[in-house]
Amino acid sequence: MRQYSIEDLVTKLCPPGTLEHQKVKAIFNWVCHNIEYDLEALKNTKLSSTDPAEIFKRRKGVCSGYSCLFEEMCRVAGLECAQITGGCGENKIKGKSRHSWNAVRINKEWKLLDPTWAAGYVNSDRTKFFFKYDEKYFLTDPKVFIEDHFPDDSKWTLLPETNQVARGA
Repeated sequence: MRQYSIEDLVTKLCPPGTLEHQKVKAIFNWVCHNIEYDLEALKNTKLSSTDPAEIFKRRKGVCSGYSCLFEEMCRVAGLECAQITGGCGENKIKGKSRHSWNAVRINKEWKLLDPTWAAGYVNSDRTKFFFKYDEKYFLTDPKVFIEDHFPDDSKWTLLPETNQVARGA
Protein backbone atom coordinates (compact mmCIF):
# COMPACT_ATOMS: atom_id res chain seq x y z
CA MET A 1 0.00 0.00 0.00
CA ARG A 2 1.29 3.45 -0.94
CA GLN A 3 2.39 5.76 1.88
CA TYR A 4 0.85 9.19 1.42
CA SER A 5 3.10 12.22 1.72
CA ILE A 6 2.55 15.63 3.23
CA GLU A 7 2.31 16.98 -0.31
CA ASP A 8 -0.42 14.46 -1.20
CA LEU A 9 -2.44 15.41 1.86
CA VAL A 10 -2.10 19.17 1.35
CA THR A 11 -3.17 18.78 -2.28
CA LYS A 12 -6.27 16.93 -1.09
CA LEU A 13 -7.03 19.43 1.71
CA CYS A 14 -6.36 22.53 -0.38
CA PRO A 15 -7.39 22.00 -4.01
CA PRO A 16 -6.86 24.80 -6.54
CA GLY A 17 -9.09 27.76 -5.84
CA THR A 18 -9.08 27.30 -2.06
CA LEU A 19 -8.88 30.66 -0.27
CA GLU A 20 -6.01 31.31 2.17
CA HIS A 21 -8.30 31.26 5.22
CA GLN A 22 -9.82 27.96 4.08
CA LYS A 23 -6.37 26.44 3.56
CA VAL A 24 -5.25 27.47 7.05
CA LYS A 25 -8.43 26.09 8.61
CA ALA A 26 -8.17 22.77 6.73
CA ILE A 27 -4.52 22.28 7.66
CA PHE A 28 -5.06 23.33 11.27
CA ASN A 29 -8.04 21.01 11.67
CA TRP A 30 -6.16 18.09 10.16
CA VAL A 31 -3.15 18.56 12.45
CA CYS A 32 -5.34 19.01 15.55
CA HIS A 33 -7.44 15.91 14.84
CA ASN A 34 -4.70 13.58 13.60
CA ILE A 35 -1.55 14.26 15.60
CA GLU A 36 -1.38 12.85 19.09
CA TYR A 37 0.78 14.42 21.78
CA ASP A 38 3.90 12.26 22.20
CA LEU A 39 4.06 11.40 25.89
CA GLU A 40 7.30 9.42 25.54
CA ALA A 41 9.04 12.43 23.97
CA LEU A 42 7.60 14.64 26.70
CA LYS A 43 9.33 12.45 29.29
CA ASN A 44 12.53 11.98 27.27
CA THR A 45 13.42 14.94 25.02
CA LYS A 46 15.96 12.81 23.12
CA LEU A 47 12.94 11.10 21.52
CA SER A 48 11.45 14.41 20.37
CA SER A 49 11.43 15.16 16.65
CA THR A 50 10.92 18.35 14.68
CA ASP A 51 11.05 16.59 11.32
CA PRO A 52 7.66 17.20 9.68
CA ALA A 53 7.87 13.97 7.66
CA GLU A 54 8.49 11.93 10.82
CA ILE A 55 5.69 13.65 12.74
CA PHE A 56 3.37 13.06 9.78
CA LYS A 57 4.33 9.38 9.52
CA ARG A 58 4.16 8.60 13.26
CA ARG A 59 1.12 10.86 13.89
CA LYS A 60 2.77 11.94 17.16
CA GLY A 61 4.76 14.92 18.34
CA VAL A 62 5.37 17.43 21.09
CA CYS A 63 4.65 21.13 20.57
CA SER A 64 7.67 21.70 18.32
CA GLY A 65 6.55 18.75 16.19
CA TYR A 66 3.02 20.11 15.85
CA SER A 67 4.28 23.57 14.91
CA CYS A 68 6.91 22.25 12.45
CA LEU A 69 4.37 20.02 10.72
CA PHE A 70 1.84 22.87 10.53
CA GLU A 71 4.52 25.18 9.12
CA GLU A 72 5.56 22.61 6.49
CA MET A 73 1.97 21.94 5.43
CA CYS A 74 1.41 25.69 5.06
CA ARG A 75 4.58 25.98 2.97
CA VAL A 76 3.34 23.22 0.67
CA ALA A 77 -0.02 25.05 0.38
CA GLY A 78 1.75 28.29 -0.57
CA LEU A 79 1.10 30.02 2.75
CA GLU A 80 3.62 32.08 4.69
CA CYS A 81 3.98 30.63 8.18
CA ALA A 82 6.38 31.03 11.10
CA GLN A 83 7.17 28.83 14.05
CA ILE A 84 7.32 30.79 17.30
CA THR A 85 9.00 29.72 20.52
CA GLY A 86 8.68 31.11 24.00
CA GLY A 87 7.21 30.63 27.42
CA CYS A 88 3.69 29.46 28.07
CA GLY A 89 1.04 29.05 30.70
CA GLU A 90 1.00 31.27 33.73
CA ASN A 91 4.78 31.21 33.93
CA LYS A 92 6.12 34.27 32.10
CA ILE A 93 9.78 33.51 32.85
CA LYS A 94 11.76 32.51 29.76
CA GLY A 95 13.23 29.04 29.96
CA LYS A 96 10.84 27.64 32.57
CA SER A 97 7.90 26.27 30.60
CA ARG A 98 8.95 26.23 26.92
CA HIS A 99 6.50 25.96 24.04
CA SER A 100 6.18 26.33 20.24
CA TRP A 101 3.25 27.62 18.20
CA ASN A 102 2.67 29.38 14.87
CA ALA A 103 1.79 32.56 13.10
CA VAL A 104 0.37 32.42 9.59
CA ARG A 105 -0.12 35.21 7.07
CA ILE A 106 -3.65 35.41 5.69
CA ASN A 107 -4.51 38.14 3.20
CA LYS A 108 -1.28 40.00 4.12
CA GLU A 109 -2.02 39.95 7.86
CA TRP A 110 -0.31 37.77 10.47
CA LYS A 111 -2.53 35.65 12.73
CA LEU A 112 -1.66 33.50 15.76
CA LEU A 113 -2.58 29.87 16.36
CA ASP A 114 -1.50 26.94 18.48
CA PRO A 115 -2.22 23.50 17.02
CA THR A 116 -0.83 21.72 20.09
CA TRP A 117 -3.12 23.34 22.62
CA ALA A 118 -6.05 23.19 20.20
CA ALA A 119 -5.61 19.42 19.75
CA GLY A 120 -6.26 18.42 23.33
CA TYR A 121 -4.52 17.98 26.65
CA VAL A 122 -2.32 15.70 28.73
CA ASN A 123 -3.63 14.53 32.10
CA SER A 124 -1.94 15.79 35.28
CA ASP A 125 0.29 12.75 35.76
CA ARG A 126 1.37 12.90 32.09
CA THR A 127 0.25 9.36 31.27
CA LYS A 128 -2.54 9.97 28.75
CA PHE A 129 -3.33 12.43 25.96
CA PHE A 130 -6.95 13.33 25.30
CA PHE A 131 -8.03 14.70 21.93
CA LYS A 132 -10.31 17.64 22.70
CA TYR A 133 -10.39 20.27 19.97
CA ASP A 134 -10.39 23.85 21.25
CA GLU A 135 -11.21 26.55 18.70
CA LYS A 136 -9.84 29.18 21.11
CA TYR A 137 -6.36 28.61 19.69
CA PHE A 138 -7.27 29.17 16.03
CA LEU A 139 -6.55 32.70 14.76
CA THR A 140 -6.66 33.94 18.33
CA ASP A 141 -6.79 37.66 19.07
CA PRO A 142 -3.26 38.71 20.12
CA LYS A 143 -4.66 40.34 23.28
CA VAL A 144 -6.03 36.94 24.33
CA PHE A 145 -3.02 34.94 23.11
CA ILE A 146 -0.56 36.97 25.19
CA GLU A 147 -2.33 35.83 28.36
CA ASP A 148 -0.61 32.43 28.12
CA HIS A 149 1.87 32.58 25.19
CA PHE A 150 5.04 34.67 25.65
CA PRO A 151 7.19 34.70 22.51
CA ASP A 152 10.96 35.04 22.85
CA ASP A 153 10.82 37.70 20.13
CA SER A 154 8.26 40.35 21.15
CA LYS A 155 7.35 41.13 17.54
CA TRP A 156 5.39 37.84 17.58
CA THR A 157 2.97 39.10 20.20
CA LEU A 158 1.39 40.81 17.17
CA LEU A 159 0.25 43.55 19.52
CA PRO A 160 0.22 46.87 17.63
CA GLU A 161 2.16 48.69 20.33
CA THR A 162 5.11 46.28 20.16
CA ASN A 163 5.78 45.70 16.47
CA GLN A 164 5.06 46.20 12.82
CA VAL A 165 4.68 42.53 11.83
CA ALA A 166 0.93 42.50 12.50
CA ARG A 167 0.40 45.14 9.85
CA GLY A 168 2.31 43.16 7.23
CA ALA A 169 5.63 45.03 7.52
